[in-house]
Amino acid sequence: MTERQDPDPEKDSRLTSAPMSDAPFEIVSSNKLDPLLSFLQERARARNKPFVSRQKDAGTQVFERFWDKQGLLWTGFAFVIGIYIYRVLPEESHWAVLSFISLFSGLVGLSLWREKGLSPSVILILATVAGLTVATVRTAIVQAPRLGEPMSVTLTARVLDIDRKGSGTRVLLQTLSVNNRQITNIEFPERVRLRVSPKSELRVGDGVETQARLFPPAGPVTPGGYDFSFRAYYSRLGATGFSYGEPKRIDLDSETVATQTTRLLAGFRHALAERIKGILPGGPEQALAVALLVGERSGIAHEVEENLRKAGLAHILAISGLHMALFAGGAFATCLGVLALFPAAVLRMPIQKIAAGLALAAAVFYLLLSGASVATQRSFLMISLVFLGIMIGRRGLTLRSVALAGLVLLILAPERLFFPGFQMSFAAVISLVAVYDIWRQRQIDRPRLAPDRPFWANAVRKAGHYAAALFVTALVAGLATGIVGAHHFARIAPYGLIGNMLGMPVFSVIVMPMGVLALALMPFGLAAIPLSVMATGLSLLLAISEFTSELTADSGLTGNLSAAAAVCLVSGLFVLLLLPGRLRFFSSLPIAAGVSLAVLDRPPDIQIASAGTRIAARDETGQLRLSSGATTFQNAIWMQVEGLPESAIKSRKMKSHQRYCESHGCVIHAYTKKPGAIETVQPIRIAYPKTAEALELDCKNADIIVSDIIAKRPCSATVVFDKTFRQARGAISIWLSDPKQSEPRQYDHRYGATPQSRYPEKPDSAKPVISRISYAVPKIVRPWHKLGSVMRRSLNN
Repeated sequence: MTERQDPDPEKDSRLTSAPMSDAPFEIVSSNKLDPLLSFLQERARARNKPFVSRQKDAGTQVFERFWDKQGLLWTGFAFVIGIYIYRVLPEESHWAVLSFISLFSGLVGLSLWREKGLSPSVILILATVAGLTVATVRTAIVQAPRLGEPMSVTLTARVLDIDRKGSGTRVLLQTLSVNNRQITNIEFPERVRLRVSPKSELRVGDGVETQARLFPPAGPVTPGGYDFSFRAYYSRLGATGFSYGEPKRIDLDSETVATQTTRLLAGFRHALAERIKGILPGGPEQALAVALLVGERSGIAHEVEENLRKAGLAHILAISGLHMALFAGGAFATCLGVLALFPAAVLRMPIQKIAAGLALAAAVFYLLLSGASVATQRSFLMISLVFLGIMIGRRGLTLRSVALAGLVLLILAPERLFFPGFQMSFAAVISLVAVYDIWRQRQIDRPRLAPDRPFWANAVRKAGHYAAALFVTALVAGLATGIVGAHHFARIAPYGLIGNMLGMPVFSVIVMPMGVLALALMPFGLAAIPLSVMATGLSLLLAISEFTSELTADSGLTGNLSAAAAVCLVSGLFVLLLLPGRLRFFSSLPIAAGVSLAVLDRPPDIQIASAGTRIAARDETGQLRLSSGATTFQNAIWMQVEGLPESAIKSRKMKSHQRYCESHGCVIHAYTKKPGAIETVQPIRIAYPKTAEALELDCKNADIIVSDIIAKRPCSATVVFDKTFRQARGAISIWLSDPKQSEPRQYDHRYGATPQSRYPEKPDSAKPVISRISYAVPKIVRPWHKLGSVMRRSLNN
């Protein structure tokens, strides 16, 4: 038998002082935990369940850690899915019904959460319903009058914003009166955007009077492409157009506080830009310095911007996370260094929290100075969470902060989800934070710099870590933004990794720190030296971009990546970076689906504009040809879809044997992009009649009718796109499939019945078949595609 040990007095005192309870268990603890234990006992007694600690299985523990870390991010993803569901709905849902359902679901969820908590699946469902509701309510709130037809009017307005480009200047106006009638007494667009002379000296807040030609906001140029009417609807922009001559400045009676603030900020930004231009000599370095510090990009030459885009460095022009981090981080380091010089402050005050507060104020200043774009707002929210984390003693740069910033921006304006800038910004940030989180976890157990090692060894190791971090940053961010860029702009930066590896150290170490220092020293008249150093760094950055762009012969054009393929690829990237352990292997499924969709997808064989005679069709060699060789936005977009630069427009104009025109209309021959014996294939014949007689004749001979007149009689053509149909459905894309045997028909001389015709009709010939037709505007029109209600007749009345 073992000898009995003497009892521990302290242990006995804890046992005797522990509160006894009639609950079916006993807890031994210190007095500090008594209130918490009493609360848990009361909850257990109320539910008639014993409070016991159970060993959970490993899978449940892993999932709980995963959800605790990334739960808010996946809730944000569910919110995004709700917004996307709203966008693809076949018709508009009722905002009041959805609001009631969302509110009721939220109250039920809150009740369940207070009782026993909510499972992740329920949270995701509630977030999806919330996203759908917020998008629906937002659409109902922003509805504003829009133009229904072109008209010429006399406007009295206030300048809200100015966008200066090399080709012209566009001003956003707040309409005050139309044709000498107050806007409050009639129905007319509240906001109008006009193109004015590049020499215009208008300023934000000015009152103007002008004669203008206005048009309704244009719809999508191609089906599934950029939709200006969608952006205009949520911006409450009801008309666009141009000014007849220079707008006349006038004095307005009163200004609101918001207008005065906007005017002051715009004036301050302009004065700061002029100060920078006065210090630096003219050139691309001056324009880049103004763009980086003030957000004014009007002075950047097209060639410089194109070189930066080819080199994968165009992201430095958008004031976002890196700019905000360097500016606010520099302010934090400076404030902390100054406070550290005073021993009394170090000993008695939380100098880190004070420096964080001052840096947060500097971030607000830079947000207003830079113009507050979407990317800047996102970076401001994230940097604010970082400084707030310092002030309350928590780490701020996490996936939670990214999700919170995204949710705030989407709740305020859910339409931002479909903007390229928002998608590229958050795709890059989510990927980078996830990668650095993985990196940080793996670095925890690794040894740090050894003090017994030589200095050069530690320096080499630190340089290697910096180079590796830069490589991973450029690779991951380039991959995430490249997918989004391929979808929206049909181009990538093939050598962007090289451009970022060479250019970003210069930008991070020289350009931006000197820019921040110049802004800080400008009130004291000492900004010349840091601006000169900044200009030197910009010269080196431009040389790097020019060198990298020369490696890309085709400008990185890839052709349009479909939305489905882009979503699959981005989803696969997120699954690869966010899911733990072996679950990352599931990323192969969406990635494989995205690659398959990208490979199998092919551009249309026929493109038809929403109005006019602009048509693109493939010739007998499979190349897309344009009915007009003019360098227009429409032709540039069609070339972009094909993966060709804008410079190829003139060389892709249709030849005479493919397009035949006379006074009554035109006929175009179209083929499919399919290799084989082209000489045995007859073309699809597209007719553009200009008169009713020509329309009647073309209905008997053509396969496709495209016209700006109304077809009143039945037509025997395969499809007819007359004026009414084109106004309702917008731009059209047509895909052709394998040829099939065609019946011999008697065609008019315009369609190749004469022996001199290049395409004589043969009894045994084959003709492509129309396999798919896509329209820019759906059959059930959504609010942003509806025809405006402001007409000339209603305005006169």
